[in-house]
Amino acid sequence: MVLNKADYKKLSDSELWQLCRENDMRSYDELFSRYYPRMLRHASRYIKDTMQAEELCMDMMFNLWVKREELTINDDLSNYLFCAVRNSVISHLRKEIPATLGLEEVKEESQVSRPSDYWLLSEEVEQVYNAALKKLSPRRRQVFMLSRYEHLSYSEIARKLNLSENTIQNYMVAALDGLRSNMKEYLPMAFILLLFVF
Repeated sequence: MVLNKADYKKLSDSELWQLCRENDMRSYDELFSRYYPRMLRHASRYIKDTMQAEELCMDMMFNLWVKREELTINDDLSNYLFCAVRNSVISHLRKEIPATLGLEEVKEESQVSRPSDYWLLSEEVEQVYNAALKKLSPRRRQVFMLSRYEHLSYSEIARKLNLSENTIQNYMVAALDGLRSNMKEYLPMAFILLLFVF
């Protein structure tokens, strides 16, 4: 069966991915147009250099095509792509941390000597994060979750909730302020951990 461009838009992610694995370039093009802009928005929240964020996302999508035959994606494609972007962003930020903090070097021995402390603190920060999230008002929490977990833009959230984009922005600012306020004792550790959550 020959599909036209409109047909591809109607296909689910899993159907497109199956066609993609069968070397159908148009299915890949549809996945690219469906996910690249959202992936770039997500990466740009943490990487302020637009060219670096674009390069990171382009590499991710390029690798999706190159490794299409060997990749096994058991979860849904959206989760796979955003986890991959998140991991790439974290790797990128880890390289930038010494320069950002103004340290001459980060000694590997000091990181290896306290692994149990690190993981204990990580678990504690995650618990504090979950508690802080529960303290948000239901609407602020809903907007925050749609933005950070479903990777929707403010305009997409506004349409979904039938609210103005400005109202969504205000909810997000209030939600982030609330989270920062309740987690201030754990910064900057909280910043790195929250990248894993988002």
